[in-house]
Amino acid sequence: MKFKPMFAAQRQASHRDVISRLRRNEDGVTAIEFGLVAGPFLLFVLGIMAIGLQFFTINSLDHAVETASRKIRTGEAQKAALKMGQFKEMVCQAGGTFLDDDCNKIIVHVQSAANWAGIVPTGCAENGNLTEQSDVNAGLADSAGGAGQVVLVTVCYDWDMPIKFPYLKYILMKPTDGVALASGGALIQAVATFRTEPYD
Repeated sequence: MKFKPMFAAQRQASHRDVISRLRRNEDGVTAIEFGLVAGPFLLFVLGIMAIGLQFFTINSLDHAVETASRKIRTGEAQKAALKMGQFKEMVCQAGGTFLDDDCNKIIVHVQSAANWAGIVPTGCAENGNLTEQSDVNAGLADSAGGAGQVVLVTVCYDWDMPIKFPYLKYILMKPTDGVALASGGALIQAVATFRTEPYD
């Protein structure tokens, strides 16, 4: 009978020792902390990569439009009697392989007027759909005009990266009417405005 209290006391002491050891034990703390931080950190890194890719695409398209539009500004495209489809191909090639592979997702609009007031910018998308491509078989000079004309070149690109990574839809820009593209892609637009040189 005298042994029972002693055993009970020993059990209580051993329980206290176990609890005390658990409180002092820090094994696995690093793994738990990493688990808490890893998710937000990976989302942050992927977000930076996505925005970086978008800026790369925007810069590539801007460069392509500026390079191709120079042919109109100097009159070289008009003198060569280029078609709209050929000018579109020039834009795609000037953007490098990245854009050239997606040339079917690029739409080009060219318009001209005698002065700036005569230019009405063409929207790239409406109600989730890209505006229709101008007739690719039409002469470029019909839209670009002749020497001394004010010209607006608008290029619209249905970038499909958000289709591959759906979370991008929440951080990338939408068309001006606020309606996302029905294709699931993101709209990227580049514009060049200038007055053609007196090449005649």
